[in-house]
Amino acid sequence: MSYLKSKDGSIEASIKEMQKNLKDNAYQDMFKKELEKAGKGIGSMSDQEKKDFFNKIDKKYKGKNEDLDKGDEKTIKPIIKQLKKSVTAHDKQAKTLEKDIADEKKESLEHTIWSMAAKDLEEMKKNSKYMKAQDVAPDNDTDSEKDEKKGKTLVGSKATKVETEPKVDYVK
Repeated sequence: MSYLKSKDGSIEASIKEMQKNLKDNAYQDMFKKELEKAGKGIGSMSDQEKKDFFNKIDKKYKGKNEDLDKGDEKTIKPIIKQLKKSVTAHDKQAKTLEKDIADEKKESLEHTIWSMAAKDLEEMKKNSKYMKAQDVAPDNDTDSEKDEKKGKTLVGSKATKVETEPKVDYVK
């Protein structure tokens, strides 16, 4: 038991250190004084009032061992270095992820466009069975219309006159 009491960093040493802070009368006096200024007990304060009160106490009082010393800096420097590495790695990972998402969106959009085009083509093929030649033919038939009026066919030969009321000879 005496070994633990004498060793730095032991549980007993930590408890002794905490007790020194608890015995700090300056903190207790300042706390009581601020509580009196508030005019009511902590139990009767709203959540926001409690928050404001403890923030005020924290700003006013600096404990004896709150500031970092040279020994703490040796411990903190490797942690800061590791945090910086982690942040850099996270940034790289985030950029890669953003690029992957953008590529996936682009591929998805291209796939959607091609799918829509394929559906339109299939629908056109299906509907083309029922279309008339003049519905499918382009609108630039003006030359063939002129030829028809002149008495020529599409291939350039002489048009045959169509009789709409032919004369019929009845044989008896």
